[in-house]
Amino acid sequence: MLDHRKTAAFLAALLIGASAAVMPAGSAFADNEPASASEASTAEEVTDSEEGSTAGTTADSGRKTSGSFTYTLTDEGTACIQDCSSEDKDLVIPAEIDGIAVTELGKKAFGDTPDQIYETISIPASIEYISADGPFVFCEQLREITVDENNEHYVSADGVLYTKDKKDLLCYPRKKEGSSFTVPSGVENILFGGIYMTDLKEIKLPSSLKSVKQYSFGSNQKLKSIDMSGTQITDISSFAFVDCSALTEVKFPACLEYIEGAAFWMCKSLGEITLPNGLLSIGQMSFMDTALKEAAIPSSVQEISYCAFGYTSDGDEQTPIDDFVIIGAYGSAAYNYCTDSSTEENYKNNFTFRTFEEDAAVKEILALDRDTEDDYEYAKIDGKAYILTCTASSKTVTVPSTLGGLPVVGAYPSAFSGCSAEEIVISEGMTELRELTFYGCPYLKKLTLPQSMKSVGDSCFDSCGNLEELDCGGAVTFGEDAFANCVSLRSITISGNCSELGKSAPFLTCSALEEINVTEGDGAYSSKKGVLFDNSGEVLIEYPVSRPDKVYKIPSGTKEIREFAFGDCKFLEDAVIPKSVTKLGDYAFYGCTSLKKLRAYKELKDIGTDAFGMMANAYYDSSDTSSNEAQSISIEGFKLYTSKNTAAYDYAKEHDLKIVTGTVRLGNKNINVFILGVMGVLLIVGIVMFTVASSQKHIRKKPAAGKKDSSGSRKGNKQ
Repeated sequence: MLDHRKTAAFLAALLIGASAAVMPAGSAFADNEPASASEASTAEEVTDSEEGSTAGTTADSGRKTSGSFTYTLTDEGTACIQDCSSEDKDLVIPAEIDGIAVTELGKKAFGDTPDQIYETISIPASIEYISADGPFVFCEQLREITVDENNEHYVSADGVLYTKDKKDLLCYPRKKEGSSFTVPSGVENILFGGIYMTDLKEIKLPSSLKSVKQYSFGSNQKLKSIDMSGTQITDISSFAFVDCSALTEVKFPACLEYIEGAAFWMCKSLGEITLPNGLLSIGQMSFMDTALKEAAIPSSVQEISYCAFGYTSDGDEQTPIDDFVIIGAYGSAAYNYCTDSSTEENYKNNFTFRTFEEDAAVKEILALDRDTEDDYEYAKIDGKAYILTCTASSKTVTVPSTLGGLPVVGAYPSAFSGCSAEEIVISEGMTELRELTFYGCPYLKKLTLPQSMKSVGDSCFDSCGNLEELDCGGAVTFGEDAFANCVSLRSITISGNCSELGKSAPFLTCSALEEINVTEGDGAYSSKKGVLFDNSGEVLIEYPVSRPDKVYKIPSGTKEIREFAFGDCKFLEDAVIPKSVTKLGDYAFYGCTSLKKLRAYKELKDIGTDAFGMMANAYYDSSDTSSNEAQSISIEGFKLYTSKNTAAYDYAKEHDLKIVTGTVRLGNKNINVFILGVMGVLLIVGIVMFTVASSQKHIRKKPAAGKKDSSGSRKGNKQ
């Protein structure tokens, strides 16, 4: 048992006695209006004029008694009845007291203890304001309220009290005959205690209804269902349905944003609710002491106050319910509520959390016809077997093709999460792996799927931290994050008939991946030397993050590089982008910290967010949502080689990257055009000089003119 000061403060603020077995009327209604969850510890007394008053405030001129009535004077000098001691069952409110016009009824006009005898109350034409704080709630025997037809502010219809325009319902008498009541069309507000502690079994609400105030339906212990789905209610006030002990069904409006403190407290039969998307806040004790064993919380909910779900109470002590389940999204208010704690308030929640998907899977599995054989538990559906759990302990496991004489065709979520095998071979015949089938499989290193495999679910292999080699067999479709966090995966083989890998960069978190292979087929993918492309070979989808090559020459004919295609590549120092590439997706080369140079041509027109030269800022505070600009920083030493007046040039200027223009790429080098020109001139000059030199040498070696005779002398020469 936990003694929580926070809850004690909440109860004290509302003046609710600890010994109440049903909704306590006395102190709660006598002095204080219940606070909302956000005001639980600082509730203040509400004066008669704070809600709905059309007259002046009550002056502090002292209380006076005339006959059965105690009254005070308003600022206008008229009388406001503050108490009544009449023993008449049919009470008539006077139009005047001591010659003073009676214009107001205070919130204790008919007493402040739950034993008032009045069966009928007649209201004169002089009344201009009736407290909206529930002056009738202690009238336990009240059957009817009548209003003089000349009253300009209030009206009675079939004994029920409304404002003259019938937008506000003030009081449905507690002992009014009948088990069903339809709130008239046009009513917008049911005020404090408006339909409180009646014998109604059915209450129908109009589409015009916009608000229900504190205790508006409280302690209607015969009411079994309430349908608010067609109303305009955005806020269910604190204690609105408190102690409706027979209530089993609640339909909420789609526009609902707030459920305030203790709104459904002590609704002991309420075992199931469906909260609407768009709901923002759930107040303290909202669903305490109900029959709920779980609660599905929409992701829209931003705040869940202490003991809103999963608690029973005894006075000011609260006890958490064993095995209470909260269903929601990771990182949401629902997720945080499961472990919410406070040292100051001396509590710590420890509820089971499930995502919506996990919860659906659990409920589905619990409803199955199950059986066991050897190391397998399986479900029997339409003459086929689906593996539910595998507890095999051998190092190598071949999953059987039949169980219980039925063909094995699929596996359910987490079916192999408890298997201790290092290698698993799925036999031919299986066609489906559900979401999370191998999630966190602790020792698995090698997995082979059959050619019969068709579909692989979301996160199927997620967190298989030791998986090194995966042959996907004939699998055609993969769900989102199927390969997430497979940090040891080095090689994967995909069917050439595969049409869907779940998303862009499906292997981004496979930090050890060296090769992605695709077999022959007519599917959506292909591979070139271990790099994943689309089937046309024109779109580069993913480059394995741990591929050991330092230089990668993107094949000519590639037109697009997808988002995160080279994300976080460890070893890549140089990527050669051909002129055929016209588009770089978002973060295409993001986090490639070893890649210090990149050449981009004018043909590259479309460049995504942080496509190259950028990396994550290690010092970025992700909890600071005021700005997202600090997430990325430029890679130190990065250079872009391009020409002016290109998309790449503009991108680099925008990201403050170093730009080198006037170069061409020769081999693995980027050479300055001027230097290349000088070298060309020098080369030409060298060639010319070499040619001239060669010619001159040839001339020097040429013999003199004339012929030699037989003795060796030249004819025609004088001796």
